[in-house]
Amino acid sequence: MKNKFSIALAAAALAVVPATAALADGHDTAQVTIVHGVPGADGVDITADGAPLLEGVNFTDAATTDVPAGTYSIAVEADGEAAIGPVDLTFSEGGIYAVVAHLTEDGDLTATQFDVNDAEGISAFHTAAFPAVAIVAGGEIQADDLTNGNAAQIDAPAGTELPGVGVAAAGTTDLALEAGDVTIPADQRVLAFAVGSPDDETIQLVVEVVDITVEDEVDEEVDEEVEEEVEQPTHVDSGTGGLLNAGLPFWVAALMIMGALGIAAPAVATARRRS
Repeated sequence: MKNKFSIALAAAALAVVPATAALADGHDTAQVTIVHGVPGADGVDITADGAPLLEGVNFTDAATTDVPAGTYSIAVEADGEAAIGPVDLTFSEGGIYAVVAHLTEDGDLTATQFDVNDAEGISAFHTAAFPAVAIVAGGEIQADDLTNGNAAQIDAPAGTELPGVGVAAAGTTDLALEAGDVTIPADQRVLAFAVGSPDDETIQLVVEVVDITVEDEVDEEVDEEVEEEVEQPTHVDSGTGGLLNAGLPFWVAALMIMGALGIAAPAVATARRRS
């Protein structure tokens, strides 16, 4: 699903209206992970400033991409009619974000924008139609009473092995959703999103692994470009897989799967695990 989505994302970006060219190449970017966590809301279309951008986004589609820092006005259309928005979304330079279209605890449609820790570890996002939960690892509660629309952070150094990571009802360790054993990767963060609803048996985890060295990569790429201009015959693209230099409008891709736009400011619980 994710590979198919990434291909569709790139193809759609190439077909975007010329107005996106106004967002010139540069290094003032943010990193955004976007997740469509609304079951039964397949085929969502996204517009920006009234112009069509992307079509056919489905439940559990997810992607992480770089976007030029700034504020964008976007809206969601379903069956050809405006359903939600427009609303302004702001991404700051060097920031790491997650934006999730999801259900509230009561099953209503909403979306939440999260700040993501720029440290190695795991971020767990409660974006499912379910009461408060506990985040469990190694049979122990790492964060408890996490309510819908909020995130728990487990910071741990690279190489740390966290067995039996998952989600349980608040105050318990009996896993309802399991991510399995997780080894923390270097210079990356594991993002786990609980989405869906137990009422229609769509509740599940969507997992993304993201780079947390956005600013360092930007600085490295700038240094490489300067060095190339002075004396180097080759250039290595860093942090974007070369697509930024190919002229793809990444901010468009980042707006792809917001199935709802009532942005909420989340509270964040933090648990730190000793190495």
